[in-house]
Amino acid sequence: MPPLSNQRHEAFARLISRGQPASTAYGSVYHVTGAGAEVNGCKLLRNTKVIARVSELKGQAARRTVKTVESLVEDLDAVIVFARQCKQPGAMVSAIAQQAKLLGLEAPKQLEILHRPALLPTKVLELTEQEWVAQFGAGPGPRPALTEAGKRRTAEKRLNGCARPKPTVAFEPDDDEATAIPTTGVIDLD
Repeated sequence: MPPLSNQRHEAFARLISRGQPASTAYGSVYHVTGAGAEVNGCKLLRNTKVIARVSELKGQAARRTVKTVESLVEDLDAVIVFARQCKQPGAMVSAIAQQAKLLGLEAPKQLEILHRPALLPTKVLELTEQEWVAQFGAGPGPRPALTEAGKRRTAEKRLNGCARPKPTVAFEPDDDEATAIPTTGVIDLD
């Protein structure tokens, strides 16, 4: 069957044969949207000439697809026979795998889950309260870098005395308590 004499009907039939819905195809050909495209698309799809042209276009596409898949499978069959004659099992396995892929018989590949490295360093790192708030706080403040150079700079600052000093116990002990409770360091509560 030759193409339809009405160019818009031919374009509509081609879009339908490619799988577009009638309303979308009609809308793109006639530049109409909404209910008008739906109604007129269904009406045009009932036209006998359009129906015949759509079925012809679908048949041609199916023949091209079947011929391509069939010819490739036949070629791979010939490759398998040749590889068997040459005693090349690797080539046979490869050809069989390609056939399975073409025919859609290949099993889906499994997803490989990779573990990402932790965002925080794996070594124990003491953070000051200000660093902790900057790192984990919900506020918009800057986030310190967790690179090796950044860790080294932070450690050097702490060693040079820039870190927050350790808390001391600030109270006036009685004479009896002066020997029992240290004024700095760890307090034993036992």
